[in-house]
Amino acid sequence: MTALEQLADRVSAAIWSLHPRWAVEAGKHEYDGVVPDGTPEAEEAALERLDRLRTRIIALADLDPDEQIDRDRLLGLVDLERFEAEVVGRRRRDPGWCLEALDVSVYLERDYAPAGLRLERAAAVLDEAGSLLAAVRSGLEEVLPRPWVEAAMTAARRRASRLGAPRLPIPDGADSARWAEAAGRAAGELESYANWLEGERLPAASPGFGVGGDGVAAWLGASEARPTHAAALAAGGAARLEEDREALLADASALAPGLSLEGACRRFASAGAVADTEAYLAGALEEARHLVASQDLAAPVAVPRIEVIAGTGEEAGWLQAPGAYDDAATDPVLFASSGWAPAALNELVVGAACPGRLVALRHAARAPGEVRRRFPARGLIDGWRLYAGDLMAEAGYRDRDPGWRLLWRRRVVLADCRLALGPRLWAGDLSLEEAQETLGREAGLAGPPARTEALRLAADLGCWSGALGRAEILRWRRRWEAAGRAGAGHRAFHEALLSPGALPLGTLEGRLP
Repeated sequence: MTALEQLADRVSAAIWSLHPRWAVEAGKHEYDGVVPDGTPEAEEAALERLDRLRTRIIALADLDPDEQIDRDRLLGLVDLERFEAEVVGRRRRDPGWCLEALDVSVYLERDYAPAGLRLERAAAVLDEAGSLLAAVRSGLEEVLPRPWVEAAMTAARRRASRLGAPRLPIPDGADSARWAEAAGRAAGELESYANWLEGERLPAASPGFGVGGDGVAAWLGASEARPTHAAALAAGGAARLEEDREALLADASALAPGLSLEGACRRFASAGAVADTEAYLAGALEEARHLVASQDLAAPVAVPRIEVIAGTGEEAGWLQAPGAYDDAATDPVLFASSGWAPAALNELVVGAACPGRLVALRHAARAPGEVRRRFPARGLIDGWRLYAGDLMAEAGYRDRDPGWRLLWRRRVVLADCRLALGPRLWAGDLSLEEAQETLGREAGLAGPPARTEALRLAADLGCWSGALGRAEILRWRRRWEAAGRAGAGHRAFHEALLSPGALPLGTLEGRLP
């Protein structure tokens, strides 16, 4: 094992001690049932360990180009943890930081082990809800950012509700009784936590949470190896928003004349709901696979057969993809909710499965180097999910039912809004209320949905990564074609883009021909 590989293992262990659910998502199931230590002392110990490792990473010499990429990614990961701790103050100021750790969906939805064992591990996580939330309470500052308190209250109650009504049926048996007991206790702890935030912390909360324009640039440098000031990011997002919104309005006018944008989207999302959602999705997936293969848009290995299973969710469906370290026999699953129209199901297929998010994840799982396999960069994964709609619209996917393109364009416009508004919010140049008003005007959101989206912008510094990733992919493809490589076909470009793994956008910029 090389010195770089040894350091990669140690950095991974330190990061996974802070975020054990990331390890479970990657398929490292020795972390099953583990929740983070919520005390400030545990965070400081992990950060000190990362700082010591950072010094050793910097000292590495005589690396080949691929090793240099992995070295830089390790440094970015370490710097990102320190930024979140010191500049954002995530564990001191954000009462919602811990809620991801209590998300047990991977145990319930990914068939990597017998159901009883997965239920037991999920219950083990939920058993720790009370102690984790108690540690979080004691470690929070007295005055918290109001948007983060609001977002945490909503998220805690939503997670409690989901524990009471999981998206999939829980198998009968002794394990289900154990699960039900743990889920009931955890739901009660989450409700109590939300009530405490509302009664004790919300009244004294402050509106401020930003890190400044330079802070946004520092975060992007660590996460995507592309330090860019908040003002430049927002300006790029505004330009993309103007272009994509014009295309959205044109589609809405053509497909649903006389209806508002919101009315047109509602019509294509739910009117004429499919009777057999599972069967419809299976057919749509097969057609998408055939189109991707016939037009040579992606390597066959990246487009597997996908199991379709009925579930219950707030959207048309969702993808559960195996992690990089899961057994090869663990199949990707597309869960299908009932009550959705063909347009919504087709948009789900394109964005989540084929050739969308799943294709990017499969490439990331096969990346050279353990660092890339363990820590795929968000910008490329989320950006590819949006770009898949561009690709399939050009390829003529389901032209007989073009409504899916309207829903995809609306998703793109919402992502553009995040890029145009999010950096400004975090820089302190925009208020939450101004962001909410813009979301209503530009993305067609109103009332509670607009507030929810504005709170997401305030709570998640990287929620605009997808729009940035898509913009970069489109720019790189134009550059590729302008250099006379268009004759090689889309697949050649996509392989150059994805085969190195989900690299940070700034790193990828230097690798593409």
